[in-house]
Amino acid sequence: MDAVLQDQGMLNMRDLQYFTVLADELSFSRAAERLGISQPTLSQTLQRLERSVGGRLIERTTRRSRLTPAGETLVEGARQLLADLVRLERTTQDAAAGRVGSIRVGSVNPAMRVLMPRILRAVRAETPEVEVTLHPSSSHTQLRLLVDGQLEAGILRGREAPAGLALEPLMNEPLYAAVPSQHPVARADVVELADLNGLDFVMAPRDRNPLFYDELIRLFSDARCSPRRILTADDMWAQLAMIAAGNGVAVLPFLFVDHSRDDVVFRPLGLDLDVPLAVVYAPGSPSAAVAAVLRAARAESAGLLDAEHRLDQPD
Repeated sequence: MDAVLQDQGMLNMRDLQYFTVLADELSFSRAAERLGISQPTLSQTLQRLERSVGGRLIERTTRRSRLTPAGETLVEGARQLLADLVRLERTTQDAAAGRVGSIRVGSVNPAMRVLMPRILRAVRAETPEVEVTLHPSSSHTQLRLLVDGQLEAGILRGREAPAGLALEPLMNEPLYAAVPSQHPVARADVVELADLNGLDFVMAPRDRNPLFYDELIRLFSDARCSPRRILTADDMWAQLAMIAAGNGVAVLPFLFVDHSRDDVVFRPLGLDLDVPLAVVYAPGSPSAAVAAVLRAARAESAGLLDAEHRLDQPD
């Protein structure tokens, strides 16, 4: 089939796959090594694609390479086409095996504690024949996996979805001060960001979610709250462990809150995070499975938020 398509001057899937890797690396040597092919083979692939589209796809100089506008257009479409092919193969395999449907769902770590078990329970009750697998990962990683067709849905924090995906906000999470149980702030009835001024802050590294990190820094600045130091901890469990040990305080979204702990106290700040928790999904995925996840995500997010609001109301 590839040979027939080439003879007709059309693109083929293997060339598109090679080109997406080359676009990622912008280095013929690294891309060829990643693909397990020779550099001349990769160069011939690029030349073939450029003949097919009638223009340059990559501009190469002695110092660097970059995609041309035509190259950017091709790589965006190629990623979507390859993701659709992965989904088609998976759904066809499900049909051949007699499975009604399956879905791979991503989740940020804080949602794994309470929200995801509720979502999965609701999905199982509604569609017991659907096979669900869960993949904990950062928001950034989930978006890449969704684009590549390796997830059908993801629970993450963000405002926009890449082309070809849909995003539905679930909640703008209330923010909480998380402090060691012996800290003076833990005994305060009302806590504001300014009360944390000059303390050491524990935060996830910025590269895990730049949008989330920068929004917290903006809130600190608006409230004239300047951390003495920012200490990084890679995930939720590490952040809470450092706070419990007295190494610092944090401003954390609602999904981090665990009132059953006796070593960390969570106090509402009266602020909402302007980076919504959202469900992102591929509209072309098996509709019954995705629809079940969407319904469960909406209902369970709203239920958790309502319960937390009632808990935070003064007696």
